[in-house]
Amino acid sequence: MDRYPTLFVQAIQNVPVGGLSTVFRSGAGFHILKLLNKESNQTMTVTETRARHILLRPGGQLSQNAARAQLANFKRDLDSGRADFAKLAREHSQDGSAENGGDLSWVAPGVFVPEFEEAMDKLQVNQISEPLVSRFGVHLIQVLARRDAPISERELRESARNVVRQRKYDETYEQWAQEIRGRAYIEYRDPPQ
Repeated sequence: MDRYPTLFVQAIQNVPVGGLSTVFRSGAGFHILKLLNKESNQTMTVTETRARHILLRPGGQLSQNAARAQLANFKRDLDSGRADFAKLAREHSQDGSAENGGDLSWVAPGVFVPEFEEAMDKLQVNQISEPLVSRFGVHLIQVLARRDAPISERELRESARNVVRQRKYDETYEQWAQEIRGRAYIEYRDPPQ
């Protein structure tokens, strides 16, 4: 509506979709408008998740299996009520969020690595995941809350840019792969007798 002259907006204010406005005059002449479509001005929302985690990074004396076993013990203690998630995160997590009890704050989809986000999305509020391996280490995740938050116009534009960027990347990669395949020379020979 903000793209059209106010005179036009006022003329179609009470016109149903497919209907015609009454004849009206402007400085440019006489007009009749037909309303083809009406789009609501509703704000788009995205489901944000507030989660916390404990991260153990395998390396040195800590193997990946040992990290998983340690986090499995933490989960048993948490499920039985013998431990506090925030306290365990402060004492054991090897992440910048440790001082906040592992709290990752409110995040929109697409912020975390896919394996972490997929596991987080499957959890109910207050549910704790099984130990999860990602490229950063081994995690224990707890979802604290979920909410629908409005998407700002800037975030929507950034999201669209990311989609276009990914599409261009995929197309460029596919062209590169085809060029490499086209330049490859393969000759099948029988083994020497």
